[in-house]
Amino acid sequence: MHILPDENLKNAPIGSAIAYTWTALSANWKNSAIFAALLLVLSLLQVFPFIGILFAVFQSLLLYALAYWIVDTIAQSDGIESFKRRIEAARPKETLFTFLAPASGFYTGFILLSILILFATAIIFWITGGGAVWGMIETQMAQPDLSPEEAMAFYVQVLGISAPALIFFLIVSSFFGYLWPLVYGYALLQRTFSDALNAIFMLFSTRFWRASFTLVYFKTVSLWMVVVFGVMVLASLCGATILLLPVAIFLILWLAYFSAIVAVATYNLSDDI
Repeated sequence: MHILPDENLKNAPIGSAIAYTWTALSANWKNSAIFAALLLVLSLLQVFPFIGILFAVFQSLLLYALAYWIVDTIAQSDGIESFKRRIEAARPKETLFTFLAPASGFYTGFILLSILILFATAIIFWITGGGAVWGMIETQMAQPDLSPEEAMAFYVQVLGISAPALIFFLIVSSFFGYLWPLVYGYALLQRTFSDALNAIFMLFSTRFWRASFTLVYFKTVSLWMVVVFGVMVLASLCGATILLLPVAIFLILWLAYFSAIVAVATYNLSDDI
């Protein structure tokens, strides 16, 4: 569905997304520094037991809210120069709170979808004999002095029982991961909690499945995955050292902008949704 004014996002989605991402970060360094500082503080607060989960949720909501803001700004811009002027004029308070409702809705939908997939995996595991695994584990714990051959036989048996559930989880996760940019792009165009929540379940829509089975979409998503993998590896390495944690936060912010722009660009490519 053609909803972005800039044709470059349709003709060269990855290259254009990188250009827009850099503009989003560099056109207003003050805002970028504020967002990065908030993300850094929320990351540090996650070390506290129990309450750290709450700060992780806040951090996710912040990243999603920023993604909605970036996409909304692009949708209102005729090109990258127009986008740059809007970024320069943006105020942090408006940016953070304007899109909190759809960001919360999408995050809630993501959690519900994750629970649904895990629940389905657990059911398959139980139906295919997973219930017996617990008894096997208890039996083996009562016999700690196992030979290497006996231990290997035990692990192979457990893996064999778990295989159907693992295969189901890997297939569903891979397929949904491939569809993710397209559905995420659609979700980023929603403006209410309920619409954003419902958008994530477009992963089950055959219309979106058909739209993803094109060479252009495949190439775009493949390149996106390569970039995401590289940036995530680099961010993980930086995050392992407290001195480089600010760099990791900057990379995460870059990735949040980049992924949002690629997502809405892939949705922009699909005329039959």
